[in-house]
Amino acid sequence: MKIIDKIILNIYSLIILIESIIVILLIFGWAKIETIIYIIKDMLNNNVAYNIVFGISVVFIILSIKAMLFKNSRDKIDLVETKRKDKMGEGVLIENEDGKLLISKETIERLANSVVNNYDNIQDERTKVIIDNNDIKIVVELQILQNTVIRDLNENLQSRIKEVIKKATELDVNEVNIKIKNIINIPQKAEENDEYEYEDE
Repeated sequence: MKIIDKIILNIYSLIILIESIIVILLIFGWAKIETIIYIIKDMLNNNVAYNIVFGISVVFIILSIKAMLFKNSRDKIDLVETKRKDKMGEGVLIENEDGKLLISKETIERLANSVVNNYDNIQDERTKVIIDNNDIKIVVELQILQNTVIRDLNENLQSRIKEVIKKATELDVNEVNIKIKNIINIPQKAEENDEYEYEDE
């Protein structure tokens, strides 16, 4: 909401408050309607007060017309903005005074994959990002080589993925869940070749 809209809303609220107080005073008999009418007539008979009241009335009429005419256009703008977000895909929306930034799920997935791909003992990976009210959860399914220390791999991946995403986007990842889908056996021939190479050395 713009500053001018806030000011208009506050002025309207103040006027409604004053009118409500006057109505309550009249209902309970704490004020007489003749007194209020006399005060209004006295104000209108004063040129300065008359000009002020007239000017305020004209301003309020213009602002009321503006609010009615431009409400639909603002709704259309909001609708277009919503469609743009849908086209860009789900993600985390960051807003500030200068504008908006939408970090898509695909971006977060690629950052997580860039970490996973640096591990030689990981043969295949599948990353899924779940965003709920800007809470980020990452699920990584892995196929790893045998003899991998799963616990160490898990701890390293969790901390490293959080660090990389935090550094790149300033977003805090709530959870990184690792799922070991399969363990791939190293071919025996490859092991034997490694042994021969070691003996030759």
